[in-house]
Amino acid sequence: MSDRGMKKWAPYSSLIEQATCLEEMRYKRNKVDKPIQSQDLMEKINRALSNYRGGPIKIKFYYDGYFYIINKEIKRIDIENRKLIFDTGKLNFSQIVDIEEIFEF
Repeated sequence: MSDRGMKKWAPYSSLIEQATCLEEMRYKRNKVDKPIQSQDLMEKINRALSNYRGGPIKIKFYYDGYFYIINKEIKRIDIENRKLIFDTGKLNFSQIVDIEEIFEF
């Protein structure tokens, strides 16, 4: 009996095309709805942004069905367009779910 080597796994190479489809299905299945923001939470976010004086800040935000957390320094707060501007991008106020200042000693 001879060893088949890689020939044994050759039929599974056709699953490469299916892998992207399966990954996309998992991504869509795990999405969650955006939570409704309470008045208290909106006031907390407003207070944190009003009192922001520089330094890193921890922001939890919602995008495309998922929650993300970033720890960055805000470069500018654009009140007209309701966006936070970072060195790497922008974030709409409506996407913010929670915010807290990071204190460094």
